[in-house]
This record gives sequence, structure tokens and C-alpha cells, in this order.
Amino acid sequence: MLKKSLAMFLVAALLVISTPVSTNAASPATKQIILYLNETDAFVNFETVTLDTAPVAVHGRTFLPAKFLGEALGFNVQWIAESKTIILEPSDAYIEVNLKEMTITENGTKIPFDDKVFIDKGNSLIHMGWILDTVGAHYQYDSINKKIEINYSNLPYTFTDGNHAKPVARFTSSKSHYRIGEPIKLVDLSYDPDGENLARSWMGKEEAYFTAGTYPITLTVTDGSGIESEPYTKYITIVDDVYLTRQHYPLYFQEEGTSFHTNLSLLTLDQIPHEMEYDFERKLLISDSPEMIKEFGILYQDTINGKGRLYANHLNVMDQNVTFAILATNDTDEDIKIKTTNSGEVKPTPLVNLMGHIASVDFLLDEAADSQSIVKPNETIFYKIYPDFLPQYGVNTFYDVETDGELTFSFVAMDDVNIDDFEKGVYAPLEGDGHVRGTFPSSEIYIEANQSGIPFTQPYRLSIGDQTIYPSIQGVDVFDNDSVALNKGHYGMVYHISIDNPGEVVILLRARAGIFKGPIKINGELVMVPNSGTLTHLSGVHIIKRTTGEEKTLEIEFTPPAGSAFPIDLIFYPLDQLK
Repeated sequence: MLKKSLAMFLVAALLVISTPVSTNAASPATKQIILYLNETDAFVNFETVTLDTAPVAVHGRTFLPAKFLGEALGFNVQWIAESKTIILEPSDAYIEVNLKEMTITENGTKIPFDDKVFIDKGNSLIHMGWILDTVGAHYQYDSINKKIEINYSNLPYTFTDGNHAKPVARFTSSKSHYRIGEPIKLVDLSYDPDGENLARSWMGKEEAYFTAGTYPITLTVTDGSGIESEPYTKYITIVDDVYLTRQHYPLYFQEEGTSFHTNLSLLTLDQIPHEMEYDFERKLLISDSPEMIKEFGILYQDTINGKGRLYANHLNVMDQNVTFAILATNDTDEDIKIKTTNSGEVKPTPLVNLMGHIASVDFLLDEAADSQSIVKPNETIFYKIYPDFLPQYGVNTFYDVETDGELTFSFVAMDDVNIDDFEKGVYAPLEGDGHVRGTFPSSEIYIEANQSGIPFTQPYRLSIGDQTIYPSIQGVDVFDNDSVALNKGHYGMVYHISIDNPGEVVILLRARAGIFKGPIKINGELVMVPNSGTLTHLSGVHIIKRTTGEEKTLEIEFTPPAGSAFPIDLIFYPLDQLK
């Protein structure tokens, strides 16, 4: 009895389709349809339409108006009065709903009639999952808003020759409405009937939109044979509600390792609350003046007894090859052992930024095995040697050493690999040229920040190489009558920055004075800044890393790379506003 009543209702509801009607010809190839349960307002490609009957949910199953679906999805719908049959003809299926026989035939196969059709006040509704799966539409249901979104492409296979079918471009979004500055998430559903790989071309696609309105996004795909699909267009509506401003969006969502320009007032940020101190356990010898080697001679020289760091940075501007060497001389009557515990070195290269970058990477990685050598009484040895140092090539080196007696270390530009000439006094000390040269009492800087342990609620910066924040560490130049030497850029020194409980932040770097390229170690992970090329003060701000908010401490290691300009700012921007 129930089936007979159902059939009578279906006949009455579909008698309006008295002759075959095709909606395919007048419909666009792609459709986006939005409906709401129990609502008669719907949207087809963002045009409002009024339904005869609203979608309903019955026993957990969703039913959609049959007549509307046929028209909206753009496939042929017919009513055959004699046999009381509805015929649906999407691009790759043929469906008969026989109300007299209470049967449904899909592509020649009979399927159960029950639960596929529902009648509401004389109007026919069809089970959503069944019909949309059958016609090949993509759909999703938002249970919170009771919204149904359907995306459908009525594109039959088109063969451009006897062997190749035209690919199909299709995509959907996680939702149809987004807020200003909210990331747009698209799911690519394109395919090629021949199974070839596809190249994609987008128009109008943005990561986010910052003005309210409706925006078309179009995708075209091309298969490996060069056959192009029909364009597929979907509309995204941006509502007038701000999720993120254009200025704040990159802080949250732009890829790490990239830079962006901003008018956020970063230079006026407060310095992060911190305490700074030098570690005086290891002294530092710097040979960087004369930075340009114009003649053979001793670039710098001093003694180490215990722990020391040897740092050199030079450029050969002579018109011939140079041998650059670090020599160790024992003027005592006992053997002295040199133990090398860390090193950072790069072979001579014409790329100034590269040599400082690579040497810094090598030093921060600290992967080289410890090594040692013995210097006998009244002996001089090559501690390190770089022969064939070509014109216009530069070299940058770090070495952490430990000696069990006093040794004199000499940085020398030699005309050949001949240690006898050095011992005979052939090489004289060279005059400085204003770059850093000298012996400094410390090679390590420790900074303790945010000791309150309260996660950041405002952005802070930490300036490195800014003389108003940290005065230059003072040393002496033994080649200039022990005059005061200033390490203005803290070159050869390692910063150990510890920030307690920073919360969820994005770490940025801003170059303020010129070119910058160098590594930064964050909680044991080495990060290249930037991944390739260099930064300048015109690059904007560079995204180094985002924290998770679970870090109890943020540990940062950094050494100013040779060839880079200072000061720079490390910026810590909290990201909990969205929460």
C-alpha cells in the first residue's frame, strides 16, 4: 500500500514534465550548487533560486528535489507518461525510475527502489548520496549550518583524435564563504581519462582575499599530449568580516624561509627583556685587517695558552696566487699539544657571502671529530694551510683550539709553502686597514631572555650588532702597541640566546644595514637564512620559523657570518591572537 501511494505521488509530481525536456544545452559545463535543509532558497553558481520544496533529512538520510537537480545539474530529464517512468541522463549514466513497476534501473542494472525516493507534499525528492554518486558530482554536508554544497562538471569525454581524450579540470573548496584574510583551501579533483599526468594553470587563485566580494577562480589542465581541458570556474565569496589583515596574514600563513614587506612598525618594537654576559673562558684571535691581501706578510699574531678561537677572513687582491696559512710556534723547551675541538672552514672562493655562510654553517654544526697535533720545542708547524689561494678569492675560517702550553699562532700570506722563510723572518707584520684585528677576551655571548616565563603577549625584537644595545667588545691589537681593538660586529663570536616559555611565536629576521646571509640554529635545528641568495635591507622581513607553543625554552645559536652587514633584528611575534 505504501509503495502504491508513493507511486501515485510521484506520478502527480512529475506530470508537469509531459514531454521530453533537455536542460543540458542551456547549462554551463560546470555547476556549484548550495542548498540548506528545510530551506527553499538555494544558489546555483551564486544566483539565488527558489525551490518548490526544500531538502529534507529522513531517518538520517538526505533527500533533494528531483526536478531541481535535473535542471541545475544540466542533464537530460524526461517523463514518459505511458510507462510512468522518469529518465535521467547524465553524461555517463542512464537511469530509469519506473513508478508503475516500483523499480530503478541504472545503466541496465536493477537496484532496490526502497529508500531512493521520498515524497514531500506531492514533490519528488531523491536520496542525495545515491543520485550524486551516480552522476559523478562531488558534494559535502556541513552539519553545523545544515548546508549542502554540490560541485558538478557535465563534461563528456571529447576525443581530439582517435586515441586521446580531453582531460577534465575540476576542483572544490572546503567551503564557499570565507572571511577577509582567511586562507582559501582548494582540493584539486582534475583527472585525465587516459591516465596521463596533468599540468595545471590557475586564474584568479589567491592564498587569501582582503576585500569582501565574490571572486571567480578558473582552472585549466593540460595532459602529457598537450591536450587542454575546458576551463572550470568556481566562485568564492568573501564576507565582510576580518579574519586577518593583509599585514598580519604572512605572520601566520606565509611559508617559512620566505620574505615579505610590511608596514608594521617593527623598528619601534621594544627590545626583548633580557640579560647579557660574556664568557671569558676562551679568548679570540681575529685576523681580518688587512682584510685585502695586497702583499705577503704576517696578517696577525698572538699567543694562546689554554682555550682559544682562531678566526680569519681575507681576500686576495694580488695578481698572483697566495698561500694562506696559520702557523703554530713553540718557544718553550717542552712538547705542546694542540687539540682542535670545533672548526668552520671553506675553501677559497670568489663568493664573499658564500664563504662566510658556509664557514658559519660548518662551525655551528660542530660535526668534525676532535683532532690533535704536537709542536716540539722551538718548532713551527703549519696548523692549517691553504695553498693556491687565487686572485679575487676569499677565505673564512674558525678553529676552536685547546693547548697545554703557550703557543704563538700566526696568520700569514706566503708566496709559497716554505716554513723556513717564516722562521728566517722573511715575512714582516702588515699594517691594518681599519677592519677588525686583535685579541679579545671572550668568544661567547650568553643572553637570557623572558625570564618571567610568561608567554609573549606583544612582539619584541633583539638587535644584534647594534652598538646602542651592545657596545663593541674591547681587545688589544698586539701589532699596534697593544692599542684598543673593537670587534664591532662581534665576528668570530657565538651568541647563545635562551628564551623561556615564549609561547606560540613566529621568528623573523630583518636585515638593517645591507647584505645578510647566514645560518641560525634553533633548538638544535640549523635554519638557512635565506634558503638561497641573500637578504638586504630592501628584502622586508624574513620568516625563520614558527614555534608550536609547547617549547619550554627557545635555544638559539648564532655567529655573525663574514661578508654580512650588521645590525640585524631578530623579531619574536606572538601568534595567539587568533585563539
